[in-house]
Amino acid sequence: MKTLITLAWRNLWRNKRRTMITISSVMFAVLLAGALLSFAGGFQKQMLETMVRQETGYLQIQDAMYLDEPTMDHLFEYGDGVKDAIEPFDNEIQYTVPRIQGFSLAAKEITSKPAMVTGIVPDKEDKLRNLSDNIVKGKMFSGNNNYAVVGKGLAEMLDLCIGDTLTLIGQGFQAMSASGRFEIGGIMEFSLPEQNNTMVFLPLQVAQWYFAADNRLTNLILMIDDEEKAGYLAEAIQEKLDDEWYAARTWQELMPDIVGLREMQDTVYSLIAWIFYIIVGFGIFGTILNMLYERMREFGILLSIGMKRLQLGMVSLTETFIIGMIGVIAGVIISFPVMYLFQIYPIKFTGEMANYILDLGMEPVFPFLVDINIFLNQALAFFIITMIIGLYSINKINRIRIIEAARN
Repeated sequence: MKTLITLAWRNLWRNKRRTMITISSVMFAVLLAGALLSFAGGFQKQMLETMVRQETGYLQIQDAMYLDEPTMDHLFEYGDGVKDAIEPFDNEIQYTVPRIQGFSLAAKEITSKPAMVTGIVPDKEDKLRNLSDNIVKGKMFSGNNNYAVVGKGLAEMLDLCIGDTLTLIGQGFQAMSASGRFEIGGIMEFSLPEQNNTMVFLPLQVAQWYFAADNRLTNLILMIDDEEKAGYLAEAIQEKLDDEWYAARTWQELMPDIVGLREMQDTVYSLIAWIFYIIVGFGIFGTILNMLYERMREFGILLSIGMKRLQLGMVSLTETFIIGMIGVIAGVIISFPVMYLFQIYPIKFTGEMANYILDLGMEPVFPFLVDINIFLNQALAFFIITMIIGLYSINKINRIRIIEAARN
């Protein structure tokens, strides 16, 4: 085996230029494919984190029927049963975020607009999404404050200023009438127009009073340090809850559209990466095929003096494998620091592109993802490609006619 490897190595460097061109094509393919997958992974991670923090969290406890019918009739009681169910997992749950929310009509004098009224605990919301940082006028409520904080778009549509009175009319728990008048204490601005034009925040207890739902919530968000634990924790917590009244749901259940989008993106990025692989594979194939025809007389002589076809085929296979592995290793060595650099100093978009990304509710900053699986996938893909090409060269050598090859 050592002799075969030595022969393969010497054969490669007979034509250094051809070998270096082939290795370079593999190296740049690995670099480009790795950069694409790293960027895609970073984009997906940031998109998920943004959606999780803005919307659902990684895990939620809800009323068993709330997902199918998200109405005020399906609020759950946040009592000892729920607290006892999550207590054994305190080490894995970073913090909880209780919310109660429902649609109402927001009005000032004769002008009215639909609004999403959300009762929150400011300190916990700030842990989740830094909500107080969005305040542009006034301040966020705290302690015993009972004023409202509204979105900038809604404030402009109703001509609301700090100190004005906002009237809310809606439906509370179990068809109770919900109505109240609240002083405006703060105005906040969101990147998403829908949030800007509809959001009204109240202290949690004030919102529970408004909806006639004492000690009830629409959802209790559980934030964890690792999204991979969400499924396990949901099952474990669900075992301690009454299935008839409560449901522990993961972000995948709450946002199936995002799951579908991620799967589609994975498919597209994998397809593009394999296009790189195929292009480079044909380049390697062309090089190996050219090498075979150039050395046909050499092969004929070797076979005529007693070298076995299998040994000759293994030499050719080894040559192909060495070219592929050198290219992959060089590509990984170069791409790792590049990806790491873009992780520390991410790509920042400006101008219209930045505004478009902000409209999607995301920061216009995209860090690359440095993941060992990206590099392992490159190595595996090129191992498969080189082995296929090597098998072709073995087949070609097995079909050589010794007399004809020796005469060429």
